[in-house]
Order: sequence, then structure tokens, then C-alpha cells
Amino acid sequence: MKLFINAHNLRFGGGKTVGFNIINYYLRHPDVAELLIVAPAGCGYERFVGDNDKVKVKFLHKVFNISVFKILSNYVVLPLYVLLAKPDFILSLGNVAIPLRKPQFLLVHQPYLAYPESIIWKRLQDNDKKFHRYITNMLRLIKANLKFVSVLGVQTNAMKQRMSKIYNIPENKIVVVPNAVSFTSGQQRADSMKGKNDNIIRLLYLSKYYPHKNFEVLYEVGKEIRERNLPIKISVTLNADENEGSRIFLQHLIEMELDKVIVNKGNVKLEAVPAVYASHDGLMMPTLLESYSGSYIEAMYFKKAVFTSDMDFAHEVCQDAAWYFNPVDAKNIVDTVLKAFENPAEMEKRINRGQELVHASSTWNDIGKFIDTEILNLA
Repeated sequence: MKLFINAHNLRFGGGKTVGFNIINYYLRHPDVAELLIVAPAGCGYERFVGDNDKVKVKFLHKVFNISVFKILSNYVVLPLYVLLAKPDFILSLGNVAIPLRKPQFLLVHQPYLAYPESIIWKRLQDNDKKFHRYITNMLRLIKANLKFVSVLGVQTNAMKQRMSKIYNIPENKIVVVPNAVSFTSGQQRADSMKGKNDNIIRLLYLSKYYPHKNFEVLYEVGKEIRERNLPIKISVTLNADENEGSRIFLQHLIEMELDKVIVNKGNVKLEAVPAVYASHDGLMMPTLLESYSGSYIEAMYFKKAVFTSDMDFAHEVCQDAAWYFNPVDAKNIVDTVLKAFENPAEMEKRINRGQELVHASSTWNDIGKFIDTEILNLA
């Protein structure tokens, strides 16, 4: 089989992790005779150059990340690469299908597609018109190319049902791809906070800034903690120079004198993740939208309590291992945390349940075999 992997849109975070691991799987696959990869330049895909004689990598310059040039890459450059390569199958892993009538799998992990009712849309219209235009144009591109998809992949059943209903896609054309957390298999697990010499509850929001991550609710959460003189601190992991949203959020924390309650740790490198979890009691994740989040399984792996939004995607991943709150109600968020830490037996029960979910989760090898069987029909 000749396989074409389109990783053009996988530049950072969980998307890049997906790209790396699926490429690694097919590098070793005995049924793949030729593997052509299209990837963004400067994002780490250079590691696959010269790794294997059957692999060819085409890099797209970062200019193609700009909206107008993204159109050019999607409608001219990528189709040309496919036509020249003549693959048997296309794996498009970054939301946008290549507009060609060839067998093609598309993995969608853009949650804005499936939650048109979310309050995030009104927020963007009121407060971030630039990002609103960007995401609206991106969704327009994704939707326009759905007709070229043979099989659509999503990461939760909630996403499957929503995509089927909103875009009139038969459910038998949508598959829920298993998920895996990459670094946990090779990293030392963080212990609980043994020897802790204070009663402060330390929670971690390990995420870059995006509007749907709902960082802004932490202003009110911080005020609630301060006014009630509660022993809670929440760590965020942002760099002010990363994007405008990060800069404004961190600036407002200082102006509101909340930076002693909502503490910024700066971006955390992958190798430092175990140590960061080791210094916290739990995960705080008041997100408004997710297609899937590896943060939940990571926190469970590190035996930490999970506090997150009362949303369908969160319930599907965390089940009965997490505590759920209203992500726009600061008092409810704080009260949920306090109630959890007042009941050590229930805390232990849910953390143990999280361990069960971790042990039952898929490996990247499982995911590769799933794609072989359910999409490529190699098994």
C-alpha cells in the first residue's frame, strides 16, 4: 500500500502528538510500501527525514499557516502532491480534507464545529472579533471539504452524535478513534504530595491560552477564594508573549491583584510535566469546548483529583472519576473543590477510579491497529 499522511495542520499540542505517533506506527508497518508525509516546517517532523527508505517528507513553509495561503495549500499544493504520489489512501489528520475524489480518512479535533450553541460564540463576537473571523473562516473551509471524506474520525461519541446531526453525515461514516496519552509510558509517575507542610489546596490548569479554555472565569474564582480567605491556589501555565489572549489574561491578574491566588508557572516542557503534577493536588479545567483532552487522562495517571466542566465531552472521558461544576459559576467551582477535599474517602475512590480508566485506555499501537481494521481494511 502507498499511504499519504497529511499532517500539515498539526503544528503543536495534542495535534502534533497525534501526527508523530501515527507516523511512527506506519513507519514500521509491513503493509505500507511507500509513505509520503506533508508536514509543517520547523515543527519537529524533520526527525522523519532519512529515517526509512520508504518515507518521503514534504515540508510546507510557515507562510502556509496564514489564512489566505492555507487556501492555496489546501486547494493547490496538497492536491498536487497527492496526484504526483498516487497513493492508495489518504490519512488527513488535521481537520481539513484534501479536495480530491480519492479514499480519504479525516480526523476532526476542532470542537467549534460541533458546539454551535456554546456561549463561546457570543464571547468571541463581543470580545475577540479577530479570532471570531479566523475560526468562522476555518470552519467554512472544513465544512466545504467534508464531501471529499470517505470516513470521518472523531475522538468521542458525543462528537460523533453532534457531527452526524449537525452535518447530516450517516453515523456509519463516522468512527470514534481511540485515544492515548503519549508521554506517560516513558515518564516517571508523580507521587502524591507526601510531606506537605501546609493545608493549601493546589490545583493546576495545564494548558495554553485559547478562548474556549475559559481562563477568564478564573478572575471570579480568584475573587471568591480571596474574599472567603480560602486555602486554594490555582496554577496556570502561560507565557505572556505567546499570544494576545495570554498577555491580556496575565496582565489582568496583576491589575486585579489576583496573581497570588492564580499563579502563573509559565509554559511547562514535556519532561517537566511529572514534577509539576507532583507539586499539585489536582487538575482544574473549566473549559467550554473540547473534542477530547489528554489532560484528563494525564491527571488520572498521576493520581490527581480532576475538577472540570459539567459538559458531555468531560463526562464521556472522565465518567465517575471526576468532580463536575458549572464552568461559568465561580461560586459553584469553588464549592465543588471544597466539598471534594472535605471527603477524603470519596477523593480516594475517584482517584482509584481514574487509575482504572488509565489502565483501560488505548496505546498508540492499539490506535494504529484500529485504523488498519476500521479504515484501511488491512486486517
